[in-house]
Amino acid sequence: MHAATRLLQTLLWSGLWLLLGATPAHAAEPVDEADLKAAYVFNFIQFIEWPESDNVASADWKVCILPFSPLKRALTALQGRPARNGRPIQVRLAEPAALDDCQVLVLHTGTPEAVLRALRTLPPQHGVLTVADGGLSPPGNADVMISLAPQDGRVVFAINTDAATRGGLTVSSRLLRLARAAR
Repeated sequence: MHAATRLLQTLLWSGLWLLLGATPAHAAEPVDEADLKAAYVFNFIQFIEWPESDNVASADWKVCILPFSPLKRALTALQGRPARNGRPIQVRLAEPAALDDCQVLVLHTGTPEAVLRALRTLPPQHGVLTVADGGLSPPGNADVMISLAPQDGRVVFAINTDAATRGGLTVSSRLLRLARAAR
């Protein structure tokens, strides 16, 4: 295993433990799948480059979720946590008319069509990272950049680099190496 891959895995797990407030003594306790997925979203912020814009230069990392998202509780727990460059995460409900105000948009299988339509109307290089929990995985939906899914008792992710590039985002090669699939 390459040193960079080992370092990234350590960072992902360390971020998870810090995020959940766990100590090594709690390592044997099972982690809720939703909490693990929220930790992945937190760490994706660390390994994605956004285009320079006023939206990215703002004070907070805006993570937008849908009202009935299965990850709503776990993602809301990220509220106020410092992320990349010490900027705190702000979790808010996604509004179709204001998707371009989000840096991260978390979708799920039951995502309303109005949100998907609004996502498709964003201009190229929009800078909104789209993360899907489950059924909207690449390449099934060209608008999804990263999909999360359970597999053999773990959470894995796939990355659609074409969608990320269209959105103006650059995915770290270290993150690409950890992905189950990248295209």
